[in-house]
Amino acid sequence: MTNTKIPLLTIPLGTEAHRFARQFAAQQATPQKGKRVYFNTLAVYAVHCYLRWLEIETNLNESDSWHPGKGAILNVADLALPGIGKLECRPVLPGESSVELPPEVTENRIGYVGVQFDESLTEVQLLGFAPAADTVNPPEELQIADFQPLDVLIDYIHQLKDVQKAIALKGAEKPRPLLINLSRWLENLFEGGWQSQNAFLDTANLAWNLRYRMDWNVRSAIQLGGGKLEEPTTFVAGIKLVDLGVQLAGLPVALVVTFMPEVKYNTILQVHSMGSEILPEDIRLTVFDESGTTFLEAKARRADNFIQLMFKGNPGERFSVQIALDVASITEDFVI
Repeated sequence: MTNTKIPLLTIPLGTEAHRFARQFAAQQATPQKGKRVYFNTLAVYAVHCYLRWLEIETNLNESDSWHPGKGAILNVADLALPGIGKLECRPVLPGESSVELPPEVTENRIGYVGVQFDESLTEVQLLGFAPAADTVNPPEELQIADFQPLDVLIDYIHQLKDVQKAIALKGAEKPRPLLINLSRWLENLFEGGWQSQNAFLDTANLAWNLRYRMDWNVRSAIQLGGGKLEEPTTFVAGIKLVDLGVQLAGLPVALVVTFMPEVKYNTILQVHSMGSEILPEDIRLTVFDESGTTFLEAKARRADNFIQLMFKGNPGERFSVQIALDVASITEDFVI
């Protein structure tokens, strides 16, 4: 078996890296803390330069290691990768064979990069990458032999990016509107705020004349569409209150959908006023087909107490119904 040594990547340390290191170290209370911060700063800056060469975004200012006050308390060498997490860049001094992992760096890290220093401090070597350890029983150190090639780090970063993108896309997806299945109404299965006509008229606090008008208009529409009132299984009516807000002074209207699967005009739509004898002028009732094209439209005139549309739909056909007044509107989606 041949033991092939992985070639290490050398990163030069220029004047800017040492300027940051001197600046942060000078703000520490003791020389020991100053030395620790100096090496931590150089390690972070070296990994920052490496990732930027690969066009991987980093943010030094979002890293705890770039805030001297935190460096005085915590032994951290973290590099923030926006939208991904924090990468810990642990310095390895000459003669050391392991990397110390203080408790503060064993949580909220995607992994660790070992950064090997030489005596001159003019360059460092990146020893490799180790994924984040178990946070329940985290190790106190990593052996240099535990580090994997830097290619593993790059692949890991891209995997985390893909995961974050998927999460963001999922969060940005608009919830699909509820599709109301009219055939289920025949089984007395109503959802999405819809009620059967009988249930609505029994429970709604309606004035007697409004209750009578809604019931009469629904029955008239059934007869007009070809239905028979004496055969109750041939039709079903669902009612839902629709609130268009300030445009209706907070008073809702009722959308009534009557479905009669066995007659010519099997779908009848009505809009009734719930707050007065007449509908607001110019309130619109529109039907869109599955492609979003306007199929039918009705608009209330000055003295209308309801408006209606009727059409024949085929099994499985989808359509949308919109009630609109001025800029306010609400849409319901149906399938026959």
